[in-house]
Formats: sequence, C-alpha cells, structure tokens
Amino acid sequence: MEIPHVQIGTHPIETGDYIIPTKEVLRLMGSMMRIVNNRLPGMIVYGRPRIGKTWALRFAIEHLPTNFGAPLPILLANCNSYRVPSEEKFYSDLLSDFKFPFTSKRNPPELRRQIVNFMLEKAEKSKLRRLVLIIDEAHRLTEAHYNWLMDIYNALVQKKISMTVISVGQEELLARRTFFLEQKRSQIIGRFMTHEHDFHGIRTWEDMQLILGGYDSPEVSCYPEGSGWSFSQYFFPEGYKKKERLENEAKMLFELFADLRKEHGVSATLEIPMEYFSFTIENALKKYGVHGDQHYWINKAQWREAIEMSGYVESEIYMALV
Repeated sequence: MEIPHVQIGTHPIETGDYIIPTKEVLRLMGSMMRIVNNRLPGMIVYGRPRIGKTWALRFAIEHLPTNFGAPLPILLANCNSYRVPSEEKFYSDLLSDFKFPFTSKRNPPELRRQIVNFMLEKAEKSKLRRLVLIIDEAHRLTEAHYNWLMDIYNALVQKKISMTVISVGQEELLARRTFFLEQKRSQIIGRFMTHEHDFHGIRTWEDMQLILGGYDSPEVSCYPEGSGWSFSQYFFPEGYKKKERLENEAKMLFELFADLRKEHGVSATLEIPMEYFSFTIENALKKYGVHGDQHYWINKAQWREAIEMSGYVESEIYMALV
C-alpha cells in the first residue's frame, strides 16, 4: 500500500491537533456521564498542572453529546486572573468565551440576562432542557464568582433548565472547597462542589501502553482521514509493515522516564503528565520518521532524547521545588 501524501508540517502529529483517549480520560468521561445523567448541579475536577485535564476536556466536548441520543449543549469557559474580580468582567468573559456576537457594554444585570437567554436558547434547542458549563482554570474562582454562577443557575431553574457546572483546575480547587466547608458556605458546596474527581497522569506502563496503542491503531489515529494509516504507520511505514508497534515500547519507555527522574534527583511519586508524554511521542515521530531522519524505527537512545526534548525533566525538577 502506497504511503499517503501529507505535506510536511500539516500532519496532526506536527500540528498537535488530535486527541488520543487515555485511561484517565475515559474515567473522567464516566464521572461526567453520571453527573449529567443524574442532572446533578456540579463537580470539581482537580490535578497538577500539565497532567492532561485540558486534553480530557477536548475529548469530552467531542464525545459526551453522542452518549445522550440528542444534542447536549456543552459550553467551555476559562476563568481569567484579575487583581480585582468583578461581576462585569466575569460575565463579559463568559460571553466572549461563548463567542456571543453582541456583548452588551451595559451593567452586570444586563450581561447576566444575555448569558441566561443564550443558555436558554441552547438548552431548548437540544430538547433535553439541560446544558453543561465547563470552567477551566477554576482554581481562580472566588466566593463571589460562585455567587454570580448561582444567580445564573437559579435563573435557568426558573425556566426549568438544568445546568451542570464542571469546575476544572489545579489542586487548589480542593483546598477552596475545604475553605467553603469551614466557612459554612453550604449553598456553594451543594450547587457546585458536591462531587469531585481527582485527575491523574500516567502512573504505570500499562497506562502508557494504552495510549501508545492509540497511535498505532487506524481506528483511533487515522490520517489522512479515511486512508487507513495510523500515526505510527505513516511516520515509520517500513517498521510498521514488519510488525513494529509503539505499544510494544511501553515498558522500556516507562523505565526511561523513571531513570531520568532518578538521575536528576526527583523522588516524588512517579506521575507523568500527558502533555510531556505526547510531546515525547511527537518529538520521536517528527525527528526520526518520514518527515525527519527517515529511520526504520525508534531506538532506546532516540526515545531518551525525545523525553529530554519534551521538557519533562525540567518540569519535574520545578514541581519538586514548589
């Protein structure tokens, strides 16, 4: 079978525009399914930086609606950092993230009305009368932010619309919930923080094998679309033809990550962020595959170099200091 023609620089491995499902992504999808199915108002998802939360959100936004038999509106917003948060800034940012075309320059009640009407329209069109709001960088949310969200939530309830808010952020998000518990902010806890999901990185070579298998499988990673060529097959056609597979590298690759940590004195629990793992694979495929040095396959020394190029070691050293 002739290798497909793909212009250098345009393959998803080179652009980063792809999603490979991981064990943790699928676990998060299960949690989100339960929350939305039961019309529960909120959940917090927390984990260390670069662990793969944003990757998981992209996957969820693409695949969650297909599990409900009808379109499910999913809105994604980012909590921006301000020295002094305000109702006007918060509502304006939400409308901007929703790509609302005519953001009002008027007062906060008018901005809130626009948000509620926008959400109402989305939910009514779906026939499910429900929607999901995912807030990234949610560890930046203050008590005031949650009160403003509660105003939106209550306005939708009056219209018989169910909104689920999924707050995604770093470990500080869990500390924020503990603070609200101590301050007896039961309304905030009950609305948005009753359920939690601790998001992990890659912890075992089996986790790694599952992900690597996605790069090997044309059912998971196929480009060009409909070509039947997986990512690893495209970049290493000769090796792939002779049964070389990335998933068979999992144990060796996991040991390389562990060895590099030891060499640099990193003693914390081994947990590899998805961002640095995907950078590692992309580095190896780009540098040694058909768009690079055109090797038959990737050897151990080249994998080690790909890990070092990913920035993983520097990140682990930094995380050990903070």
